[in-house]
Amino acid sequence: MILSLGVNPVRRRDFITFVSSGAAWPLAARAQTPMPLVGFLNPYPETDPDLNDWFLAFKLRLREHGWTDGRNLRLEIRFVGHDDEPARQATAELIALAPAAIVSTTSTTNRAVFAATRNIPIIAAVIGDPLALGFTKSMSHPSANITGFTTFNDALAGKRVEMLREMIPNIRKAALLWVPVNPQQVLLATQTAEAAKVAGLELLSLPLKVADDITPALAKAQEEQATAVIIAADPLTLTHHRAIIDECMMRKLPAMHTFVFEVRHGALMGYGVDVSENYRRAADYVDRILRGAKIADLPFQEPTNMTLAINLRTARAI
Repeated sequence: MILSLGVNPVRRRDFITFVSSGAAWPLAARAQTPMPLVGFLNPYPETDPDLNDWFLAFKLRLREHGWTDGRNLRLEIRFVGHDDEPARQATAELIALAPAAIVSTTSTTNRAVFAATRNIPIIAAVIGDPLALGFTKSMSHPSANITGFTTFNDALAGKRVEMLREMIPNIRKAALLWVPVNPQQVLLATQTAEAAKVAGLELLSLPLKVADDITPALAKAQEEQATAVIIAADPLTLTHHRAIIDECMMRKLPAMHTFVFEVRHGALMGYGVDVSENYRRAADYVDRILRGAKIADLPFQEPTNMTLAINLRTARAI
């Protein structure tokens, strides 16, 4: 049984997060015009149905706006994993195609495409703190060629630590699994350490470079007597979320994840944004770019709704 609640991080009250989408805009006839091309950098494997639901949400939203891949739009997709070099190579391939826009989906791919072009519009379906990461000087009026939808707010790290304390009152030490190659993760690790200090908790840092680091990291968490683990969301941890969940269950380590689908698969808790909604909103911005809008007129948007999910069966088992 999974308990899922929507949480407003500012007002901190419950609400329903699944809201119907707005009406689609009709697509004007474009007779005799070239088919526009949009690049898409996807860090997740095609074989994972949960993670590819996000991409499906993007395509369906484009269709609501009247854009269909292969009919009046050409989508060029590149699967890049979680490392810098594949992201740079895929970015170069897309730029060579002269796309109308490039959709990026992690802070790692955002950094790669932003470093490679200052001319092509970049829509970040998922982005960390754009100001801290140097992508813009203004949230409301993007100052470069990138805009998008953050998964970040100042209260996020603190709320996760606070929820762990509420769930495990006797917690004294927590561990953080994170991926330093992702620039947003560096900010998250810093804020989590600050939140743990305020809460009077010791925080054990467990950085990951490759999937083979996961088991030794969780073994260290157990050896160091961490009471719980926070799993920072990154393509590396999300691609291997089932292995992380199984390992935590075997070691009876309560874990705080980010997304509801992770809780469905056995994670104890998840607290974060609805990424499918981010992808839908990214499609809205692509539609506006294709109709002539400029990046400067498309503000960065912060999350307002967070979802808290708890797997009660896992809670009883550990």
